Amino acid sequence: MSDDNRRDGILLYLNGDAETQAWFEKQWRIWPKRADEQRTTNMSFHYGGVLSYRAMRGRDPMMSRDFASNVAWIDQQGNKP
Repeated sequence: MSDDNRRDGILLYLNGDAETQAWFEKQWRIWPKRADEQRTTNMSFHYGGVLSYRAMRGRDPMMSRDFASNVAWIDQQGNKP
């Protein structure tokens, strides 16, 4: 897991505008499909966004089954900042 990608996801979700946050949230719901073909679906990057979502809202976002299983696996590995 790339620490740089995770950090970028944390910062972009945390500091992003409503449109940016909505893009993340849509991507998490439809993973592994792409919300936008021009944007990344890098797991480390999106996991960082999930960490920011959790910190801001105190809960997990809505996620596709595939995405949720990846997030759960990373959580179990202790890859939290």
